[in-house]
Amino acid sequence: MKYLSSLIAILFSGCLFLSSTSVVDAKIVCRIDGDIYVMEDDGTKRRRLTQNTAPTRDTYPRWSPDGDRIVFTRYMEQNQNSSELFLMNANGTNVQRLTDDNFGDNYPSWSPDGKKIVFRSSRSGKWEVHVMDLATRAVTRLTGLEDGEEGSSTVPDWSPDGAQIVYEKFTEFGKDIYVMSADGTNQRPLLRDLGPAKQRLRFFPRWSLDGKKVLFDDCWVHGNDVQQELRHRLTIVPIGGKSYQVQGLYKEHGDNLIYGIACWMHTDKSLLLDIRLRDKPNPNYDIYRYDLNTQKLTRLTDGEVNEKSPDWIEGPLHVAPRGKKKVTWGTIKK
Repeated sequence: MKYLSSLIAILFSGCLFLSSTSVVDAKIVCRIDGDIYVMEDDGTKRRRLTQNTAPTRDTYPRWSPDGDRIVFTRYMEQNQNSSELFLMNANGTNVQRLTDDNFGDNYPSWSPDGKKIVFRSSRSGKWEVHVMDLATRAVTRLTGLEDGEEGSSTVPDWSPDGAQIVYEKFTEFGKDIYVMSADGTNQRPLLRDLGPAKQRLRFFPRWSLDGKKVLFDDCWVHGNDVQQELRHRLTIVPIGGKSYQVQGLYKEHGDNLIYGIACWMHTDKSLLLDIRLRDKPNPNYDIYRYDLNTQKLTRLTDGEVNEKSPDWIEGPLHVAPRGKKKVTWGTIKK
């Protein structure tokens, strides 16, 4: 019995050690000015992870599925013609360069198993979607492979079940949201309202955490021939259903509100997004949380520089990876 008690104590301490090394102490990762930061859901406990000096600048961070790592884009030049993908631990250590080709490599998204990263690249002469195997660093092009295909594809996001990738695609009618199998086959429009009568510019698609919906920015020209402007509306489309706008987001600010990138949070009950209010003095982007049920918009940051490109993760992760059922020590003991 004494031996069993000692063994249990050792195993328990070992579990605590594993937990402490894999726990994420923040839920939001974002870009502030030209560096990557992490913070809690309410904007507190802000911590800077990268330390850039001009002309380099970091942006578009994404949590790995287990919360242990962050992939991000680093612009290498002032004119932003060259950008590369980088990888680091969740605490900012062990920074690794994933691409080194002097082209544009950006907008990364993880596969659910954490073994691959899909991203856009200009290495073929135009923007196309590519995927990297992290073990071998081999890169495979997924879009723009058909002879005579015009336009380009960009800003991919991997579905939670790993089966599909959603992305932006330039078409003869503007820019629309497409979806394809994870191997690049079966490329098709996500929405059916393509055509001149429905000309749109649609940006930044993002899968919901349950994989049943896609969030994107629906943008179109508003006004007369003399004075025109782009009107933006955050839009959700259920897979196989009809799209609808997140109207409550615009109740207070209307078209004064411009958002950049949005993602889902809190089991798809809330959205995390960066917003610029155009009537502010020297308007810049801040990070907000929007509750889909209460339609409450909460500002999380309020700095004098751009605070953008937020990504959210479940929170402190112990032995169980993201998306898996958590098992407590008491359950294991029983």
